[in-house]
Amino acid sequence: MNKKLVIGLLIFSVVMIGAYAYLSTVVFQDPQFCTACHFVVPYYKKWETSTHNKVPCLKCHEYSAERALSAQFMFMSRAVNPRPLTNVPDKNCLQAGCHDKRLVESKVTFTKQGINFDHKPHFTQSKRGINLHCRSCHSDIVQGEHLKVSMNVCYLCHFKGVPHDQAQTGCPSCHSAPAKDITYKGKPFSHAAALKAGRKCKTCHIEISKGDGVTPRDKCFFCHVDRVEKYSEVNLIHTKHVSEKQIDCLYCHSKIEHGKIKMADKMPI
Repeated sequence: MNKKLVIGLLIFSVVMIGAYAYLSTVVFQDPQFCTACHFVVPYYKKWETSTHNKVPCLKCHEYSAERALSAQFMFMSRAVNPRPLTNVPDKNCLQAGCHDKRLVESKVTFTKQGINFDHKPHFTQSKRGINLHCRSCHSDIVQGEHLKVSMNVCYLCHFKGVPHDQAQTGCPSCHSAPAKDITYKGKPFSHAAALKAGRKCKTCHIEISKGDGVTPRDKCFFCHVDRVEKYSEVNLIHTKHVSEKQIDCLYCHSKIEHGKIKMADKMPI
């Protein structure tokens, strides 16, 4: 073989290997590089101002340089999915140095809402027949909070399919009654006295939720063209979409509101 050809091939191989190493270990790891191909600029800007802004994308998201290269061929052949979905495995959230103690120190309190929450039963036990994952609740992508807890998902799970004056797990499962007296329509009211007298939450809180949280059949067409034959197989749908694909609940379901939707005209005590 020609000596110059051999040297040329060696130089070409070294350059290509070096270029690949540089692109995969330096350029590809830079979060801003993601915006070159993916329509994620709004998400990138929100990540920049979030508490996760020191965590590079690939620390959480599973995506390799090899997959990116194959995606270019898929794009040129028009075989790429126009609505790509991202995935963050639970093990990435729970890896050392991140949230590895979350299931040990599992109880937290949302101070603004006064809600007591325990991660362990939600993460390790099936809820309403669904196996949840981190992104089931941490799904909101909002300015300054890249992975905010979506209260709308909580409402959907706790209030869907139950009367509008009740919660699936009961009111005390999330928050307790105010310890101090409150003022309602200009008069003091004691929750402690009402509960001691045997009053139920729904005696005063006539409606605590609004909306049914259903999934319109037409919503399926956003992803599946003319495929709704499995629409009624709820367990299968949840397994494939929630447990496996990590699709946000509200991508399919309509929202349910929760709060003081309607109160009784008069307090019992």
